[in-house]
Amino acid sequence: MQAGKNILVTRPDHQSENLCRLIAQQGWQAIRFPVIDIQAKPLSADDVARIQSIEQYQKVFFVSANAVNFALQLINGKIDRLQKVICVAVGKASYQALSAYGISKVLVPQQGFNSEAILAMQEMQELTDQSCLVIRGEGGRELLAESLRRRGATVDYLQVYKRVLPVSDTCLIRAHLQHKTLDAILIYSGDALKNLVQMLAHGDMNKYLLKVTLVVISQRVKIIAKKSGFKNIIVAAEASDTAMVNALLNGEECG
Repeated sequence: MQAGKNILVTRPDHQSENLCRLIAQQGWQAIRFPVIDIQAKPLSADDVARIQSIEQYQKVFFVSANAVNFALQLINGKIDRLQKVICVAVGKASYQALSAYGISKVLVPQQGFNSEAILAMQEMQELTDQSCLVIRGEGGRELLAESLRRRGATVDYLQVYKRVLPVSDTCLIRAHLQHKTLDAILIYSGDALKNLVQMLAHGDMNKYLLKVTLVVISQRVKIIAKKSGFKNIIVAAEASDTAMVNALLNGEECG
């Protein structure tokens, strides 16, 4: 992809800085257009009880960096409470966030960086009588918890944040679409893709949007994109900012 291209960055504002820097290093223009807003989720009585007794779990799973950050706020940054359990990072960003807090006992797959990779780890094969806590945002996939239960574990959820549709001015993006000056869109989740379509795919805009090259983090999101009608879809090797930019550099002819 040549220099001077316009790349739509759909990550939440607080997570987009590194990606925008990588885009700028290629001589491209990063256009920030968050399609998800991350907000703290009000806690139920059960949620509070789980936070207060977090040391009682054998394994605590963090499905995202947001899960790490919101959970640490809830325990007032007292990492000694998490040093008493085995923390499991579902994804490279989760691992980096835990490490940044100084949490040392972290299990993370050598490759894959998703629920499937976690479930393939040797430490996850026999979980009889183990108590697990999955910290995540509201909603999401059930694969991890269901699989852990089938392997003998008891599993609780702690949903510490929610994803909402942001209120955004779409005029600039619509102008880019209409004038065919948007070269690629980077999408990090199925929810982000659905929100993008909801925010932009109205009337004539839909035909312009669906022709733009889409870079996604997984085959699962690619399937959603194909069902939505996108024509040119590139799948990154893993869910990281570097991999997303590399996919755009090396995979323009992929679909």
